[in-house]
This record gives sequence, C-alpha cells and structure tokens, in this order.
Amino acid sequence: MKKRILVDISSHGFGHVSQAAPVINALLGSFAGLELTVRSKVPAKLLQSRIDHPFELVPESSDFGIRMKNAIDIDAAATAASYAAFHGEWESRVDIEAAWLKAASFDLVLSNVSYLPLKAASLAGISAVALCSLNWADLYRHYCFGFPGSEAVHREILDAYSSAAAFLRLEPCMPMTDLEGIARPVGPIAKTGRNRAEEIRNRLGLKGGERIGLVSMGGMPYSIPFGNWPRFENMHWLVPGDIARSDMTSFESLDMPFSDLIASSDVMVVKPGYGSFVEAAVSGVAVLYVSRKDWPEEPFLTDWLKSHARCLEVDREMLEKGEIADALDRLLAMPKKARPLATGVVQASNFLQYLLT
Repeated sequence: MKKRILVDISSHGFGHVSQAAPVINALLGSFAGLELTVRSKVPAKLLQSRIDHPFELVPESSDFGIRMKNAIDIDAAATAASYAAFHGEWESRVDIEAAWLKAASFDLVLSNVSYLPLKAASLAGISAVALCSLNWADLYRHYCFGFPGSEAVHREILDAYSSAAAFLRLEPCMPMTDLEGIARPVGPIAKTGRNRAEEIRNRLGLKGGERIGLVSMGGMPYSIPFGNWPRFENMHWLVPGDIARSDMTSFESLDMPFSDLIASSDVMVVKPGYGSFVEAAVSGVAVLYVSRKDWPEEPFLTDWLKSHARCLEVDREMLEKGEIADALDRLLAMPKKARPLATGVVQASNFLQYLLT
C-alpha cells in the first residue's frame, strides 16, 4: 500500500534544504512506494539538485522564520510585526491547513522547521515530525520578547511544536530546553559532495597547484564588493553572481551541485550556518566565517566546527576589503582534523520509516 509524505522546507536560507534532503533521499531509497510532496519557496532547481527522487512541488511557504535585512543583520521589529499578523489569524490558519492535509491523505508530515503543519497535522490525526538544528520559538523569544503580545505568540509557537510526535534535533544544534519532552538527538546531517577540483581547474584553465576558494552566504542577500579584493597568490575564487576578474568565477556558471563545489574547494568563506559548516567539515574543507554576532544558534555551530574542522573568524570589514590574506595563511597552515560522519541521515530516516510502518 502506497504512503504519502509531505516535507515542508523553510525558505529562510538554504540550510534547511541541506538538512532535509539527505534524509528524504535515504527514506525514499529504503521505503518502496512512498509518494513525496515538497512544499517550499526554495527555487525548484535547487530542490531538484538536492532531492534524488521525483516529487510534487507546492511552491508555497508556511513560515517566514526571521525577517532579515541581509544575510547577517536581523530586523527584529519587522519580525515581531509579521508574527503578530500571522498569529492574529492562527486558529483559522490551523483549520485550513488541517483540512488540506486531510484531503491530500498524507500519512506523515516532516517539517524543517515550520510549526503550522505540525499543529495542523495533530488536528487532522496525522503523524508529524520536526527536523532541524533550531526552532522559531527560541529565535522569536530571543529577538521579539518585549513587543506587544509576544508572550502569547510564543506560547502558541511552543504548543504547535510540542504537538509533533518528535523533534529530531540535529548535531550541532541549539539546546531547545523548552522542547525536551519531544526532542530526539541525532547525529550530523549532510550531503557529502564529490571532489571535482581537477575538473574545475581544467574548465577554468587554472594551474595545477592553484587553490580554490568558495564564497557563499547561504542563499541570503549580502553584497560583497569583490572589486575591492586584492589578488591572492595561487588562489582562484568561486563567487556568487557575475564578476569580471580573471581570478574569480561565478560558481553558478559551473552548473554543479553545491555540495560538489564545497567538496572541491580548499577553503570556504561563509556566514555561520548549519549546511555550510557541516558540509565543509565532512568534506575536510577549511572555513573562514563572518560572525552574525547576535544569531543565537551561532555559538553552538562554531564550537562544533572548531572541534571538527580548520576554521577562523574574520570580521565584516576585513571581508569587504578582502583583507583576509593573513587569516588564509594561518587557516591553511592548521593541521587537518578527522572528518565527522553524517550519522544523522540514517538515524532520522530510520525513525521516519518506523512511523510509516
């Protein structure tokens, strides 16, 4: 008998896809006859590059996470206003969502990490599981407590998460002390890319010993003035967008899976984020990161990365001016560390398979 699963993936950056996709691939690879629906506003091309099986796409979003000014800076007032409006119609939203889930005959809902489908699935009598390294209740409390009505909104968010059968809490993650009753720890989750460095060098006409650096801010807008960067000896950069420099290439133009780009790089320049950090670590890639300062998940991510990979922090001004030569030298001189294993993929997949049987 066929089973149907809805996977709801937040479009608040691309890290949510990097967490959900490996689990989906493992689950569909071991569970015959499972029909997959994905709801997300992440670009379809990115979803298709990460998910190895056919799926029906619902190009909508059931959450907005945190309102951002750019890839690093938070807009707390806009976030509070958005949640106030969203929860002003909370009960009707849950009713509409529950009716849709029931009409679609889903057998399981997996959310990373919207709480609306979890609450609605509970109302509709459908098993539901959250999977993530963070949750919006903790981030809302961090940024929005003190705004009018914030305590009531926070209670509704926590109640929705608590209605799930489980919250699969990925390593590394925030503590999530308010969700201890349903939290199930699992290991790191990542897609291990294929090292295609020689192919990239050949396509770009690079020298054999030239290092490859990858710059990415994880799907959030953040303008880096690469024209200010000096040239680095024996380094070619893969950067977002078009760039008219012989030492830089748009990574989009290579048309490769992003996990392959990570695995092919010697160093990655990023903001702290689960997908970038964990995929770099499992691929043995060194990391320069620009702190997000007030992002509450960051200390847990960076502490984990320091234990599992070569990494250093650089400040925003240094990044914008390209004053990272000394940091690069120190980073690449560090001894390599044992690569962590993405053990959470099988752990999470096995738990979902158990719920489906």
